[in-house]
Amino acid sequence: MANPGQFAPRGEDYLVRRQQDLERQVKELAAANVFGLTGIKPKDGGTDLDGFVNINGPLTVNGASEINGTQVVNGPMTITGTLSLPAGIIDNDALSDPIVPGAYHSDIQNISITSGPNVEKLRIDVPVPTGYTRALVSLTATMNMLNNSGATDSAYLGANINGTSPGWASNATAAAGAEVSLSNTVALLVTGLAGGTFPLTGKASSDVGTWAAAGSSSVLNLNATVLFLR
Repeated sequence: MANPGQFAPRGEDYLVRRQQDLERQVKELAAANVFGLTGIKPKDGGTDLDGFVNINGPLTVNGASEINGTQVVNGPMTITGTLSLPAGIIDNDALSDPIVPGAYHSDIQNISITSGPNVEKLRIDVPVPTGYTRALVSLTATMNMLNNSGATDSAYLGANINGTSPGWASNATAAAGAEVSLSNTVALLVTGLAGGTFPLTGKASSDVGTWAAAGSSSVLNLNATVLFLR
């Protein structure tokens, strides 16, 4: 036994015990997951990751990838290849209902026309669906009139979309006591919509005299198709 203050010699089994300690530590390190706190689990041929990932630089994926959870993209995304989506998986309104179609009709009889600018004879107020800001409209106005003015005269017919009459009005001439049939078709992209309604109208006039209302011999129809766009 060594005296106090004197260096104690190591036993003969020191090297054996030291070797055993080193072997034990190596085994523990081999069995331990050094990435445990990060959620990274090295596997044969790959890696499992449990937890979040922050990527502060470019990310390049050169192989196939599969995402089974919700993804949120807060910045621009560019897809340069083909994007294939199974039917029915998109629930965003702008994608699932990009267009809303509508068909509209109205008619009137026993109308009269007088000389001067075309004036409104029939109107449809088209309701705008919520969330849609544009409408592609095709409008046709047709009119039959009896010239009971007492002299040869001309009748005019125009179709108007939201206050605009694209192109020229249609016109036809009839002798006294004769009837005329007119048709006018226009198309327009209406923009800046935000709910409410917008008008479709049929406007008519004569050249010189007054063509008095004549029951079913003085009628006007409006027919329109509308495609609402976001």
